[in-house]
Amino acid sequence: MRVFDTERQEWAGSRRERLFHPDQYLDVRRQKVVRQKTAIVLAVAGLAFGVWALAWKDEPEPYQNFTAARSDTKKDSSDGSGGGSESGGEGGTPSAEPSSSLPAGYEPWQDDEGFRVALPTGWERDSRSSQFGIDVVDYRSPDGIRRLQVFQVMETSPYESLQVARVEAQKLDGYEAVSLAEVPGDGNQAAEHEYRADEIAGEQGGGGARHVIDHRFTAADGERYALVAYGSDADGPDDERELVDTALRWFCPPGTQCETPEG
Repeated sequence: MRVFDTERQEWAGSRRERLFHPDQYLDVRRQKVVRQKTAIVLAVAGLAFGVWALAWKDEPEPYQNFTAARSDTKKDSSDGSGGGSESGGEGGTPSAEPSSSLPAGYEPWQDDEGFRVALPTGWERDSRSSQFGIDVVDYRSPDGIRRLQVFQVMETSPYESLQVARVEAQKLDGYEAVSLAEVPGDGNQAAEHEYRADEIAGEQGGGGARHVIDHRFTAADGERYALVAYGSDADGPDDERELVDTALRWFCPPGTQCETPEG
């Protein structure tokens, strides 16, 4: 039997319906409480979502290779500037410093990576991004047989860095060690690895054994760098020795003021 409930202002079901469906017959006061609690829960959930959304926006972006991006920017700017000079190609300019202390056919070079070095005139330059420090810069002779490589190393000492590099060098066909030792200097740490190999990745100029001098040192800025000279083993070690020694003498790290070497 259905009756009119004057308090709820609606028709109520039978007593059996009230027993089996009590949630449908809550009194008005309890319905108000339920609605209030529901509103509070929804408000708290909305606030929590808002906080999460703001926090999500503040999360750091995924890792980006800023070194590579910086390199691309430099390439774009150099492409729009009309090119560089003959020596080293784009990526730097010959220094205006006096060069009387340089061997014949050499000139100072101020690289776009910020360092100064000296190398033979007419060499071409290219570079690639590095996961540590400055870009890896390669200077090559016009015939592609000789090369000078400049880069920054991450190990805590030059000798430790060479020990790591030697592990890879020993995998080369025909690898033959000449020497690996620390080099006495003017207070800065230095070490050198000299070796021969039948072939070296990235080398141009075709067959024949290669001669390599890998010199790593601590520069005036306290950072560690490598100067690596590559050449043909057939013409003896003098060319690579002159290349490394001259580059080292004129080397000035990025962001550093260095005096011009005396004759």
